[in-house]
Amino acid sequence: MAHLTGEVWVIAARNGGNEGTAGGNEDRPWARWFARSGSLQVEPAEAGEQARTLLSEDGQTAALRFNERVLDTLTGDLAGLVEYVTVLDGAKADEVLNTQKLIDHAFARVSAQGVDRFVAWLAELRTQGHPAIAVQALHAYGRLADGDLAAVATSLESAADRVILIAATALHRPPEDAARLAIETEHDASIAYAVIHDVLRQRTVPDIARFLRALHLLGAPDLVNDTVKQFAAPASGRSNLDKALLYVALYASPRLSEIALDLLWRTLGAIGDLGRAPGPAQQQDLVAAFWELCPGGRVLEDWFKLRLDGSENAEEAREHVVLLLRGSRGPGRDSLLAAMAGDATPMNLKRICETLMEEGDEAQAAMLVRALAHSGHIERLGDFLDRWSWSQPSPDTTRKLLHWVLTPEGADREPMASAVVEGIAGYLADGHGKALGEDLRRHAATLVRLRPAEEIVGLLGHVPSRVGRRGRSAVAADVGWRLAEDLLVYPVPTEETYVAWYAECLAALESAGFTDAVRTSWHHLADEAINRRGAGPTIAETAHQLQRSELAGTADRLLIRYLDQAQSVTPTDIVGITTRLRLHRYPEASRAGVLRRSVGRWQDRARVDAVVEALVAAGQEEEAEWVRAGSS
Repeated sequence: MAHLTGEVWVIAARNGGNEGTAGGNEDRPWARWFARSGSLQVEPAEAGEQARTLLSEDGQTAALRFNERVLDTLTGDLAGLVEYVTVLDGAKADEVLNTQKLIDHAFARVSAQGVDRFVAWLAELRTQGHPAIAVQALHAYGRLADGDLAAVATSLESAADRVILIAATALHRPPEDAARLAIETEHDASIAYAVIHDVLRQRTVPDIARFLRALHLLGAPDLVNDTVKQFAAPASGRSNLDKALLYVALYASPRLSEIALDLLWRTLGAIGDLGRAPGPAQQQDLVAAFWELCPGGRVLEDWFKLRLDGSENAEEAREHVVLLLRGSRGPGRDSLLAAMAGDATPMNLKRICETLMEEGDEAQAAMLVRALAHSGHIERLGDFLDRWSWSQPSPDTTRKLLHWVLTPEGADREPMASAVVEGIAGYLADGHGKALGEDLRRHAATLVRLRPAEEIVGLLGHVPSRVGRRGRSAVAADVGWRLAEDLLVYPVPTEETYVAWYAECLAALESAGFTDAVRTSWHHLADEAINRRGAGPTIAETAHQLQRSELAGTADRLLIRYLDQAQSVTPTDIVGITTRLRLHRYPEASRAGVLRRSVGRWQDRARVDAVVEALVAAGQEEEAEWVRAGSS
């Protein structure tokens, strides 16, 4: 008996056997069906339609009750049960949600009758032309049936059926049971492979860790190796984040640490192919994955420390590093770079950088060299450069390499301290890299941004004598030019500290006899400032600081050269300069001489008159008179 929406119905089999009566509300569709032609026999196809109708209109509870009564009637009728389930499946009708639960009940009924009955029903499904539902039945049997399914699989003639059954079981039972199934079916390679394949692709990483642990504890090393190999392969479809997560899960157990290390080795071997696969960057970046899972940890760092510490056979590890650096843009990269710079041998670092440069990835090579230079370790840096010198790099490669070494904080930050530069050059002086050490000194001397004045002079003084007087003068002129360029970068005069630094540098160069550097510098500053909008106050502030640094003549010449550019300097610029000079109490005689010898000698008299008018309007009659005096 089944209670459906307040009515009582007794369903009779179409072959007879169950008696029952129907009464009540026959205007309901399924009630009319039971009373059709006065027959109480079940028609499976119509029963399937009514179950779907109940599910849509009355909900799952009513449909399940109806489904159970139909199954009670049809369980002994395999052909009728096939017909009923086929309609429930609704592959050729309008879709109805949640029919799968009704179908699973049918599968469970057949499964409960034993293996032979299930195999017979499977054959009936295929005989009636329903292979898709046959596959569903196999899958359901694997999910729902109890007992030894490895033994059940032997009752199936088709190898494909055996694979479907065991794989479904492996997916829906605990990972430990899946491991036992893989071992029990190890004699059948296709089934064991299917178990591993589906577990790896369709179960979560923690489940896979439990699966591997069970295989290991149950003594199945070959299956462990096969599982790790498949999971690490690019074809597994697993991201590097998944692989990092599995490594962490395995390595947490001392008994599984060797399996974890094997997984990492295979993963690193696959990163070249995986890095070219489509997918979110955070899924493919192995460095970022380990950083997220083990912040502050040293998984990759410790791995490469053991393999790049001087071993003769480090080629594979170097290839892995190159691929990792090229594929990493996220967090953790700086930590890996710093670790390798501190742990790997200079020879291995040199070969890694060479490979990166040869493959056109100079940005990564620069980061690695700068990480090494940031340590300030003179002997390691010296050994690194000495090994480069043996390979006779091209001038362009040498220039880039030295620039990276000398700018460990980046090209726009303070350069390497002169003491470290001298230490490295001294280390190279006794070996094959002597010439490279001299190039290092020369290049260091021209990196002046924010470098103290005494260091600039000291580095210039150590430029090798072999370059000759003209060569040393050229380096000094380059220093002066760069000082002016760097000064114009800063938002002077609000950053007066930089102007004071510039004046101090010129004073130190003048005192050391590097007059070429001083002259080049103020020439370039005056000429370039004219092209920089609002640079007049910079010139005035610089002249003031030069005056204070006892370079009065240089200060005046700087002002004259700037103001003498009649076609570019505006009356407003001139008023701004004279106002600032007044505020700084620039010597009156110097101010008068500067204006007479520059603006006062302009050939365009109309422009001179415009400057005079602007000065008078600004209340600077004295300056206006000096300009008039120059013009007369």
